Amino acid sequence: MTIAQETPENMVSTSIIPLEIVETIIDIVAEDDTDSVNACSLVCQAFLPLCRKHIFASVVLNGSMRPQVSPTTRMFERLLSTTPDIAVYIRKLQWCVTIEDFKLVRSLPKAMKLITRLQSLYVWVYDRNRLKWRSNVLRPALVHLLQLRTLTHLKLFAIEDFPLSDLVPCVNLKELEIERVLPAEVDNGFPSTLPYKPAQLNKFSAGRQAAQVTTKLITALRPDGIAVVDLTELNKVSVKWEKADAVQAAFQLFKMSAQLTDVHMSVQESSLTLAGFSEMVRPSMQTLKSIHLDILIDQELGNDDPLSGLCLELDLMEGRNVVETIEIVVNVQTDSDCKRGDEWGQLDKSLTKAGWSTLREVSLEIHCSRDYREDDDLEGALRMLPETQFTRLTSSKAVDFHFAVTNHAV
Repeated sequence: MTIAQETPENMVSTSIIPLEIVETIIDIVAEDDTDSVNACSLVCQAFLPLCRKHIFASVVLNGSMRPQVSPTTRMFERLLSTTPDIAVYIRKLQWCVTIEDFKLVRSLPKAMKLITRLQSLYVWVYDRNRLKWRSNVLRPALVHLLQLRTLTHLKLFAIEDFPLSDLVPCVNLKELEIERVLPAEVDNGFPSTLPYKPAQLNKFSAGRQAAQVTTKLITALRPDGIAVVDLTELNKVSVKWEKADAVQAAFQLFKMSAQLTDVHMSVQESSLTLAGFSEMVRPSMQTLKSIHLDILIDQELGNDDPLSGLCLELDLMEGRNVVETIEIVVNVQTDSDCKRGDEWGQLDKSLTKAGWSTLREVSLEIHCSRDYREDDDLEGALRMLPETQFTRLTSSKAVDFHFAVTNHAV
């Protein structure tokens, strides 16, 4: 059936199907076939806005070293300048700031200000150095995007001199992700008129080298004594431990968050353990439903406890929790050994006690790095653990137990 016909002169629509139905069809097609949506946009003028909302909904700038895969900022600036109508459709922007972008100081801020309905912003740099947030010529463009009232999700990577006062106008922000971010040492850039309430986050993620900014975010106050960002209503938290200061920051964060439902914790340094985890999540013990833990084994002799003290912490949580899902990923690095016996079996004992009545799913995945590994028997021994150490979980009718051993090259 012909949905529409067009004339070369003006692409006038003669659709015999109501545009509301056409819009629904395009919305469905857009879920997994962007090429077809691009083709539909050329059918007639009436189809153009229906397709543009999908074509330009998500924009990635400088996302690849190959320009044909991801448009450059210069290309995007020219497109906005010549076709400003598309700016209203942009909901998600991922912007890798490059040296070339700073050459657009005269035109780029003006073009970026055309974007007014952005919901998700991700700013990062490829360079080993961090982007100086306050002392760069693109700051007006960055701040405009950051402080849009429509913004709900912000992710920053490799940023330094970031003033937390820039977050004050972000009153509708719900998700914040930071990694390799350093806060400004002096922050006196608060707006003269303060919003009635601060942003109330639902999700917070602190990656590598984010302990300092996390600690500062927890304690930062506006001139009126109200928190810059409200962290008391968090539901989901993700943290990475690579140094002791990251552990301390996590303790402070969890202490003020009393209704967490999902916790993702990654131990990035083999000298660190999960000791104190049960105390850390204690304020949310009656709301916490899902736990995801990443553990690193990076020692030639192997960790004495491949689960990094987890079982003792689980025993301390017994009978006091409502956890439904536990996912554990153990990463065995190249040339590192790993215990293969009863140290694993303690997990089987801990999670099959009566104090875990709400537990429905347990997943344990062990990832082994293979390059230059001399011990070819390690993977085979680990694959036998369900039969030798996890007999209770394997046979449990109440808990769905998933176990896997994988390998990958480094």
